[in-house]
Amino acid sequence: MKKAQFFWRSTCSTCRNAREFLRSELKLELEERDYAKSPFTAAELRELFAGQDPRDFLNPKSPNFKAMGLTGRKLSEREALELIAQDARIIKRPLTKAGGRLIAGFDKDALRKAFA
Repeated sequence: MKKAQFFWRSTCSTCRNAREFLRSELKLELEERDYAKSPFTAAELRELFAGQDPRDFLNPKSPNFKAMGLTGRKLSEREALELIAQDARIIKRPLTKAGGRLIAGFDKDALRKAFA
């Protein structure tokens, strides 16, 4: 059985739907982490986003992103990591990691392709 890491918020309906899709349709064994209950540390985020730009995973539509005054701001990678460590609700969710690749959101086609 193929395995993947799955980072989600259990209160998010999109995350719950993605989790069901990964488990039922793609038949993946998930190593899960509800980051609302177990927040990321800065070191964990650096490892999670290794080789990828964390700014690509920010969600500008998030109310928390807007409340932090981030709309239109140019952030460095370091700043993005620090802000995500402060409030992970500013990232696109869920995050699925497999084979060193991190996929944000519930994109069935991207997930099927990643696990084909």
